[in-house]
Amino acid sequence: MRLLWILLLVLAGSLAGYLITRFERSAPVIQTRVTPIFLGTERDHQFYVFDEGTGVEGIRVWLRKGELAHELFDETYPGHVLTGATLKVQRRVEISLRPKELGLTDGPATLHIEARDYSWARNRSQVYIPLVIDSEAPRISLQTGLTYVRRGGAEAAVYKINEENVTHGVEFGDLFFPGFPHPGDPSRQVAFYVLPPNAEPGQKPQVTAIDRARNRSMVRVPIEIIERSFPTDRIELSEAFMEEKVNELLGSTRGDLLSSYLKINRDMRQENTERIRQICQESSPDRLWSGPFLQLPNSKVGARYAEKRTYHFEGRTVDKQVHMGYDLASTAHAPVLAANDGVVVFADRLGIYGNTVILDHGLGVFSLYGHLSELAIEKGEAVSGGDRLGSTGTTGLAGGDHLHFAMLVSGVFADPLEWFDGRWIREHIESKLSNMVLESG
Repeated sequence: MRLLWILLLVLAGSLAGYLITRFERSAPVIQTRVTPIFLGTERDHQFYVFDEGTGVEGIRVWLRKGELAHELFDETYPGHVLTGATLKVQRRVEISLRPKELGLTDGPATLHIEARDYSWARNRSQVYIPLVIDSEAPRISLQTGLTYVRRGGAEAAVYKINEENVTHGVEFGDLFFPGFPHPGDPSRQVAFYVLPPNAEPGQKPQVTAIDRARNRSMVRVPIEIIERSFPTDRIELSEAFMEEKVNELLGSTRGDLLSSYLKINRDMRQENTERIRQICQESSPDRLWSGPFLQLPNSKVGARYAEKRTYHFEGRTVDKQVHMGYDLASTAHAPVLAANDGVVVFADRLGIYGNTVILDHGLGVFSLYGHLSELAIEKGEAVSGGDRLGSTGTTGLAGGDHLHFAMLVSGVFADPLEWFDGRWIREHIESKLSNMVLESG
């Protein structure tokens, strides 16, 4: 009898546990965004569903606009009412939202997601995601006419867009230069851009606008390219120079001396270029500078912008690189002055540039000061044109005491000579930033 009672108690406990499991009250979990989805011609939406109790029995998705409901997804998963889901795994669902195929017009709608489990309690979860159907692309009105641009030089496009909350700017090949509110008229936008020295023949800039529904529009910017040739230079490498720079920038030789130097000249140079581009992705929406930019006082120009360099060692060519700035030399440890008003966004060591300062001048315009022997400012400081940033030096990949000066537009190197030129500033910058730009299309 005692054994029988024990068996009955075990069976009763098992039955109770089974019933508790079958009547579990935890609804399935739906992992998805709940913020509004702006829907253009097509968009995919992905979400996940899981249930740690009896498992997911089914998932249903539909789109409701007004009184009409459009079924998008309805799937039941293997299992049994007595045992639950065959596989208790996380379910991934991806649906394509194509309002035009469903005959839906622009306006608000709602995406419904429902999940149910195998519990006898018939637990269900529902999520409602607001949709905004918008099939119309932004309209761009270009405000600047035909412009002459020197290869390697900078320019600006002024335009209007008929929508808010739009990502906009100038595209040039695979480069993107973001636009900013026009300082003379907030109803317009302005985007500075650079014609890269290596731009393909026939490649032209275009203003693009992409709204939250991913509708895209484009207007070609009319330009005439002023072709130019860029200087060349032959650099003879010595063991003493390479050893000094390898020790400074790598800490020690990694492999043979030449390989270590080339790692700096190639890989580190590329890494530094990418780092500079990242630093210059965030710019003040306000114009902080005025007038031409200041060249290092009493300086002599050495290497120039886009100079094509070949490096030679022991009678053979070992590397080729392009110098993207101006080398300006004065006396040793000469004061380095801010070329214009701005904010310090970087003040630290930066690979081949050594001790480096980068200033944000607003509207995507930046200036860079490299090879400094010391830094006299810190990140976050506001400076005026002529304020001391540090002193010239030989840090980084410098062969002698000088300043490496560069101008950048949204992280892309531009010819500094233009920004030193007061006439170019008046004709190509001030004319675009005044409130007198006439509409051309």
